[in-house]
Amino acid sequence: MSEPDGGAGRVDPDRPSWAGLAPMNQIQQQGSGLSETYWRAENAALLRRGGQKWGLPAAALVLGVNLVGFVLLGLAVNSQNSALSVVGIMIPSLLAAGLAVAISRTRGNGPVVDFGLPRSSAEFLGHVRSGLAWGGAAVVGGVLLALVLFSSIDVDEQAPLGNFADSAMGWKILLVVWIWIGAPICEETMFRGMLWGALEKRTRPMPMAWLGNRWVVLAITAVVFAIWHREWWRFVILLWGGLAIGIARMRSGSIVASTTAHSLNNTLPALVILLA
Repeated sequence: MSEPDGGAGRVDPDRPSWAGLAPMNQIQQQGSGLSETYWRAENAALLRRGGQKWGLPAAALVLGVNLVGFVLLGLAVNSQNSALSVVGIMIPSLLAAGLAVAISRTRGNGPVVDFGLPRSSAEFLGHVRSGLAWGGAAVVGGVLLALVLFSSIDVDEQAPLGNFADSAMGWKILLVVWIWIGAPICEETMFRGMLWGALEKRTRPMPMAWLGNRWVVLAITAVVFAIWHREWWRFVILLWGGLAIGIARMRSGSIVASTTAHSLNNTLPALVILLA
């Protein structure tokens, strides 16, 4: 792999790497097919294209494991038992995210390339900054939408996590940590990792190649993300959050940015449960 020379870097196609990309917040002309672009997700997609053998079927499998897990555990777990309920919320997402990582390792370039994980502290900080910016946009927009929507909705009757208000503090803290950190990591691996990457792959000439357009990818992942939560009373809020989180992913080319944005977006719900 060659290093940038005189402002134009080249990337060995056999060894996808982030080293050939311009730092965050810079626009730099790249060689070997890497284009000058503000949306670094496009360059990230080019880096993994040669080794990515997974696509929409793999993404559907990951989401299917998550959905089936929720259905089965929902039937088996008594909602009145705090411990089982918290564990039941966590297991399906952990299994699905683990499957996504396994698919990336066996059928792709590995999570570092496929999911855009940073290879340096500077790159990590750049992703976090992008995530904080768009996570802030998700929070502000969500609060404004909530003020409008919740004026006519009884939130206590609609919120599925309201049953945890009287749970033991230890389980409540575990649930809060999950909502704030665990769920964003798992869901971003599924939605902005597997589903996003599978859609981005469809940029070559083929039927429905338009699915690989960055704005189409953003819209599809945001809609699926909102639907997946099965909370219709706050669908619009989830959709806005999915768009803002997705822009962090599109801007950085990394699920670290989208996970940061997702975590920031989940801060208020986590605090509500903790202080309820």
